[in-house]
Amino acid sequence: MDKIKVLFLSANPVATPKLQLDEEIRQIGIKLRAAEYRDAFDFVPRFAARPDDLLQALLEHKPEIVHFSGHGSAAQQLIFVDDQGNEKPVTKEALVHLFRTLKDNIRLVLLKSCSTRPQAEAIAETIDCTIGMRKPIGDEAAIVFAASFYRALGFGRSVKEAFELGKAALLLESIPEDKTPELLTRAGADASAMIFVQPPAAAAGKPAPSKPGDPVSMPERLALVRDLSRLAPPDWEFLVTVLEGAAARVSRHGTVPEQAAELIRWAESPTGPGLAAIEEAFKTLQNP
Repeated sequence: MDKIKVLFLSANPVATPKLQLDEEIRQIGIKLRAAEYRDAFDFVPRFAARPDDLLQALLEHKPEIVHFSGHGSAAQQLIFVDDQGNEKPVTKEALVHLFRTLKDNIRLVLLKSCSTRPQAEAIAETIDCTIGMRKPIGDEAAIVFAASFYRALGFGRSVKEAFELGKAALLLESIPEDKTPELLTRAGADASAMIFVQPPAAAAGKPAPSKPGDPVSMPERLALVRDLSRLAPPDWEFLVTVLEGAAARVSRHGTVPEQAAELIRWAESPTGPGLAAIEEAFKTLQNP
């Protein structure tokens, strides 16, 4: 089974308050190792992250989850570092443009920085699920929430369940910050149906779901995205033509991978035909 890649970026510029970023990733690792599907996740860390590290890692690793830990600003920025270790703000507009362009594989963005709800809300227009913070969050709360969130994903729970279990962990530890994290979803996406790790017995031998809202195995989804993205433009045009309703839903602008991501999101939306319909159209293309 293909592993779920998590791009974990952290930044703590020299002039900003010291954060326990090492402890955060340590606790996430401990909780994941105790999960049922501990080997399903592959963390790609980028410490002291520069803005270009984000761009390079997205292109290189094609992660399903992007996690940023560090500082946010009142100007709706994430604070990365420059080559001297000083603050390097990245605006909300820059983040939105980046994720809109490189949205093919990303299904979840977690912004574990103070007051990142505006950025999360903007990113959620493109990415299925985004978690931001309504206000500043303490180190202890951030670590407990993130570690419990990933542990739940590692037990095969949905993003919605993992989010609620992260909040429950804060309450169990008597940390009064359970209302700080907020889960936002793209229109048509369902966090309660998004499961990154399907139990092997449940996933084996089953076709892709044929109706919107059913849980989708991440390896199956990614394989379909890769197959579609590799199509030559004439084959892509044929597929969109034979798939009922697709021509009216795909913008027909941009590269084939960008249009393929758009097609997948429509298929999984409440008004879409499901991934099985795309697979059938793809088979027709391969075996006319």
